[in-house]
This record gives sequence, structure tokens and C-alpha cells, in this order.
Amino acid sequence: MRMTRYDEVAGRILNLIHNGVLKEGDRIPSIRKLSDELGVSVNTVKEAYWKLENQNYIVAIPQSGFYVKKQSAAAALPVVDPQFLDPQEVSLCRIYGAFQNMGHVMPGISLGIAALDPASWPTEKMSRFFQEALLFQKQEAYNYIMSPGYKGLREQIARFSLSGGLNLSPEEIIITNGCHEAVFLALMSLCKPGDTVIFESPIYFNLLQLMQQLNLKIIEIPSCDRDGINLDTLRFVLENHTVNAMFSISNFNNPVGFTMPGPKKKALLKLLSEFEIPLIEDDIYGDIFYQDRPDTCKAYDTAENVLLCSSFSKTIAPGLRIGWIVPGRYYDAVLKMKTLLNISTASMNQIAVTGFLREGGYERHLRNLRKQLKAHVTAMRAVILENFPRGTTVSHPDGGFLLWVELPEEIDTDHIYQKALKKNILIAPGRLFSIKDRYSHCMRLNAGIWNTQVAQAIRYLGQLCADYRPCN
Repeated sequence: MRMTRYDEVAGRILNLIHNGVLKEGDRIPSIRKLSDELGVSVNTVKEAYWKLENQNYIVAIPQSGFYVKKQSAAAALPVVDPQFLDPQEVSLCRIYGAFQNMGHVMPGISLGIAALDPASWPTEKMSRFFQEALLFQKQEAYNYIMSPGYKGLREQIARFSLSGGLNLSPEEIIITNGCHEAVFLALMSLCKPGDTVIFESPIYFNLLQLMQQLNLKIIEIPSCDRDGINLDTLRFVLENHTVNAMFSISNFNNPVGFTMPGPKKKALLKLLSEFEIPLIEDDIYGDIFYQDRPDTCKAYDTAENVLLCSSFSKTIAPGLRIGWIVPGRYYDAVLKMKTLLNISTASMNQIAVTGFLREGGYERHLRNLRKQLKAHVTAMRAVILENFPRGTTVSHPDGGFLLWVELPEEIDTDHIYQKALKKNILIAPGRLFSIKDRYSHCMRLNAGIWNTQVAQAIRYLGQLCADYRPCN
């Protein structure tokens, strides 16, 4: 049976109600306004509204208009419960989003996502620079700042890069929407579907899904928790496989926590250069050091063969989405890809971050943040070692805020994940970090937030692990 025009209009409004766009008490568009917007007659809209009224979805209030009525629980579409989402199938990001769809900003105890405590975000200081951008740079703040991005910001990034052993020009830097986009642009510029990329294993789980979407192949080389991959193993792989790029988080690795020593970084670049393999380097945690700032691999790059990626998501706030890439010899390809993808990065955010960096606020903020995160990591490690089963080992990073926990091999952290989620505790089980069936007895925990509730959650996880039986 053919659907009438008023049925189509009613269906559109009903879809907005069911999806939560129009909520209880919201005023829906007037008959004449919706008639104009949809290009249908006034009578068609009237028929649609009468139908929805008869079905108790909306109510007409005299001299005011039509409003959404309170819906019974059966009328609304079910909200996805994070407990029924398998991280192996959908990723922690979707699970995190499911909490938000349920009305939560985040899970009660968020140990699975690498994030800072919102209390450590420099919100008051940043608000000043947003206000200044709106008052004094309206044209730039509301307009496109075309790629490669705001020059003032690129100048500040170049200045701060000295601490990582770099000597950059602003013209070498392209601003991106976070570090993840920087890595995406690098992969898109270097590889085509079917190409192969080498990764340190375990691997940051979002990258695995990105590789899958790009139809790229992965070779995993296991990492030592002290200094990263074995270069002899890497040479064997390069001699026996066609490889198009390598990816590395060489400083305060996510998830294992190692920092590759400077001499090994030099040897790595020499080996990759021998086989003409570019390196995508993610240095997002590099500024969160506890003692000394380690050099980047890019600092030893004499062949312009390293594509350095980073952002302010782990040091200022994740929602800013301000990252950057230094693509070396691949600059033109990355710039073209960035422009095709989304033209530019949010102008107002670029200007505000520039002000924060330029006036010294960022350096002071980092000094405090490093002390805070070192204390968080130390405290969490102590509680883990005190409460988890005998045989548990925990990484001991010199920076960042992630801990890699290796449990006795019989303990399956997928099971621990499911049990913990019922208590509103989100962890990252080890299987997420490999395309192979590895790390099932491991988990990654976020120490970016530390308080009594998190400490209690760690003790609870320890009890779950102690009580675990393989037959469960």
C-alpha cells in the first residue's frame, strides 16, 4: 500500500521522537513552518499532526503550539546497554559512547580509555583565550583557517619541539584534528589497500580498526617492556616481506609503556632507511615525562623519512581536537589529503591554544600535570601489586599515564571486563591490542584519574582476578 504524504510527514516527526532528538516537552515546528520546510501543503501537515495526536505522541496547547508528550517505556526505542557490547567486535570507543547515550558523560570508573581527570584540564585559563579569540580575532575565529593551519600555532609547536630534540620550521607542520587524524593522513599518503604496515605488539586498539577500514595488512613484532621491538627480528621481517611503512609509539608506549633509547632509535632509522621504509611516529605522550624529555625518532631523521604525529589531547583536553603532523618528504601528499578530507581544523580552537602556548601557560600547566600523573601512576601501581594475584606484573613507565598489567596466564581478562562492567567499571582487556589471539591474560588501565573511587575499583578488579576460575 502506497504511503500518503501526511504519513511521510508523521513518520519524520516520529523518527525524531524515537531517536531522542525531540524530547518530552519540546515544541515541534508550527504547521506553517513545517509546511514551508518540507514543501508540502498546510493540510498535509495538519493531517500528520492529527495522526500523531491521536497516537498520543504529541499534544496541542491552545495559543502555543504542538508539544511532545511523555512516552511510555514501551514506545521508546531501547538504549544500547554497554554491558551487552563485546569490545572485540565494536571497540571501546563505541562502548564509551553507549554510556553517553544513556545520559552519562563517561562510565562511573573509566579505566579503559586513555584520558586525563577533567579536574586537570586548564579550563579557566583556556576560557580566557577563547574569549580573546572571539573579541579580537572574529574574522579568523569564525572563518576557515586553511591547511596547513594557523601560522601562530605552527610557530609555537616548532618552538616547543626543541625539547624533543627537533629543530622544526613552522612550514614543516600541518595542523590536524587530533593525533588520530594525523596517523590516518600518514597511512593514506603512504599506503594503498592491500599494503603492509609493521606495528609494535601489543598495538593501540583504535589503530587496528583503522587498518581494517583502510584494508591494510599488519605484521606484529612483539615489544620488550624495556625498549621496544627487537631490531634483529625487524630485519628478518624486512628481508622476507614486502613492507610499505612502520608505525611506532617510541616514547611512553601505549599500551606497554617502554621508551626506546636514543641509540636504538638511531639504529631503527638506519635499518628502515636501508630498506626505504618510512616510519610513522606517534609522540602523543612525549611531553608527559617524569624526569627528562626523551628525543623523538624524528630528531635523528636525516632522510626526511619520519612522519611525526602528536596532539594536545593528552596534555590540555581531548575535546580540543588539535593535533599536528610533520610529514617530512611526504608533506605535499599529506597536505593534499588533509585538504580533501575536511579542508581545515577548527579555527577558534587553534587560536585559543596558540594564546595558551604563547603566554607561558602551557609550560606551567605541564609541570604541574607531570607531577600529578607521576603520583597517580605510582599510587595505582602500588594498589595493583597489593591486591592482584601472585604472579601479576605491572609496567613501570617513565612518563604517560597508562599501565599494562600482565596476570597469570589462566586468567581471561574478557571475563574480568564483563564482571567489572556490571559495576560500571570500564577496563581495556588485552585481546583488544592484537589481531592474533594474544594478551588474553593482560589489561591496560588508565591512571589519568586517581581518587578513592578508582582505588576501590582497582581493589575490586584484584578480587575478581583472585576469584577467577577457568571453568567460569
